[in-house]
Amino acid sequence: MSAAEINCPTCARALPATSKFCGFDGTDLSLAKEGQASRKVCSVCGRFYPGYASFCAFDRSSLQVMKTQRELNQTSSGEFDGTQSVETQIVPVLPPATSTAQIAADDRLLGADSEAPYSDLIGKTIDKKYLIQSVLGEGGMAVVYRAHHVQMERTVVIKVMQGWLLSNRNSVERFERECKLTAKLNHPNIVSVYDVGLINGKEPYLVMEYIKGESLADKIHNSGALPYATTANIIIQICRGLQEAHTSGIIHRDLKPDNVLLQHKSDRPDWVKIVDFGISNFVHGSKKLTKTGRMVGTPEYIAPEQLKDRPIDMRTDLYGIGIMMFEMLTGRVPFDGESAESILMKHLLEDAPTMAEVRPELAENNLFQPIVDKLLKKNPDDRYQTATELRLDVEHALNAVLLKKGASS
Repeated sequence: MSAAEINCPTCARALPATSKFCGFDGTDLSLAKEGQASRKVCSVCGRFYPGYASFCAFDRSSLQVMKTQRELNQTSSGEFDGTQSVETQIVPVLPPATSTAQIAADDRLLGADSEAPYSDLIGKTIDKKYLIQSVLGEGGMAVVYRAHHVQMERTVVIKVMQGWLLSNRNSVERFERECKLTAKLNHPNIVSVYDVGLINGKEPYLVMEYIKGESLADKIHNSGALPYATTANIIIQICRGLQEAHTSGIIHRDLKPDNVLLQHKSDRPDWVKIVDFGISNFVHGSKKLTKTGRMVGTPEYIAPEQLKDRPIDMRTDLYGIGIMMFEMLTGRVPFDGESAESILMKHLLEDAPTMAEVRPELAENNLFQPIVDKLLKKNPDDRYQTATELRLDVEHALNAVLLKKGASS
């Protein structure tokens, strides 16, 4: 290697010394320097990332903090007395979970004093109209900011592609496709897109409406199992938004509580907005931007056909709704495990437990159990075939619950 080159710490390829990111695997090349204190590794593919990253851009796995054995000894004993091992073996430690749905919570904003390099945008104005105010969250694909539209005087959300992905053509195409797909959708239950553009002529960004409220994931976490009526009202709205997407030939592919925001409107606290169409695709004729055999989705909510590399369609999204419905009514997902692999095998081979096995009080007159059972069928042909068909059954079950409640009061 010449003096004008640097080795990528992930793939070991020689690159120009002036390079900031590896063009082969997206690694931040500052990690090649000795003494780098903050870096993370993907436990699935082994790629290294800067310390501020939360997800692997290639397989969407959560990244793990890298610590030395010495640091672990200090942590476990409270102090380092010189007798513990001082080996520099790298050991992964799981970081706290990060959710893309943080864009909905005002009290989680990171200020301009954040150590993350993306805080450099805070206080700057993009394209002479978007004043960046704070960081709202981060995902494997993008950093999400709260901004102020200076001409229209309204708050917006700006999604900026992660810097280390700019050299990866597939990632850029995926981000651009998300912009185009989301902009095609115009429905009260889908987040609205206002604008797209480039920062410094190279970093793509997407401008969306700002949703004041909370994610469905946060609601379940804070409240536990939800009542029948609340669950049904949320599912009905999700179905309406999904039907609009499906009618346009767009499948979400990663439906989960993190991607459902509950907007606090004046007349109701649970107006649904579906977000994050980042891995969505067209039902017909779309160019595949993920490699064959690569899982796309979240283990707890992924449909069996996604694990078999078979064609997917709108019924894949309906399976995700079934998982969410089970979780909303019981407070936990039907398939769980110590590893992603164990969860995925359960999706493939095991029947979901009944809701009464988790919450015995749901055993009597549970009109939603047959709906969840049908949604979670392994064979897509045995599920509901459209979001509208599902919505009608949920509405029917909700009406029955309300009538029974009215009769008993």
